[in-house]
Amino acid sequence: MAGLTYSVAEFNTIITMLGCLCATVQAVTGAYAGYKKKKISLLKTNDILFRSHRAFGGFATTLYFLGLFAGITGFITAIFFGGPPFFEISDLSFNFHVWPSFAIAVIIIWKTYISYFRKPHIYKLWRWLGAATFIAWSLNWITSAFSYYLRTIPSGPPQTHPPPTFLLPIALMWLQIILPFIIGALLGFIIVRKAEKKERKV
Repeated sequence: MAGLTYSVAEFNTIITMLGCLCATVQAVTGAYAGYKKKKISLLKTNDILFRSHRAFGGFATTLYFLGLFAGITGFITAIFFGGPPFFEISDLSFNFHVWPSFAIAVIIIWKTYISYFRKPHIYKLWRWLGAATFIAWSLNWITSAFSYYLRTIPSGPPQTHPPPTFLLPIALMWLQIILPFIIGALLGFIIVRKAEKKERKV
C-alpha cells in the first residue's frame, strides 16, 4: 500500500456514499413495515427490524454530520478566504452540490431532531418524512459524487482533486453512484427476509 494516497475530497465523498448506503437500508426496512405490511409498529415490535432500522439510521445520521461539518468548514473557508475550495458562483460542480445541500440539511436535521427528541411524532409523519429523508440522502450523494468527479477532470472546471484512489474511476462514475443503492437494497432485503421468518414463528 506504499505510495497509495487519497484526497480529503475523496474521503468526504466516501463518507457521503456510506451514509447513503445506510439510509437505503433504513428506507428498505421502513418501506417494508409501513407500505408492504401496512404496520409501521413492526419497527418497534419486530426485534430484527427494530435493531436494524435504528442501527443503520444511527450510522447514516453520524456519517451525515461528519460530512456536514466538513462541508460547513469548507464553505466558510471559501467565503472568507477564497479557497481552497474556491467560492465559484459560476461553476457547475459548485452550484450543483452546494446550494441544494441547504434544503437537504433542513430535511435530515429536522428528521433527526424528531427521531431523538420527539419520538411519538415520527410515527405520525412517517408516510412522507421517511420518503423525504431518503430522497434528500439520495440527492446528497448524487450531487456530491457529480461535484467530486467533475473536479477530477483535467480539462474540466479547475481541477482541484486528483483522480480517485478508492472510488471507481470516472469512466465508471455511473456504477459508483448506484453502488450504495444496490448494496443497501441487498442488505435491506436480507434483513427483511429474516424479519419475515421471525414473524411467521410468532
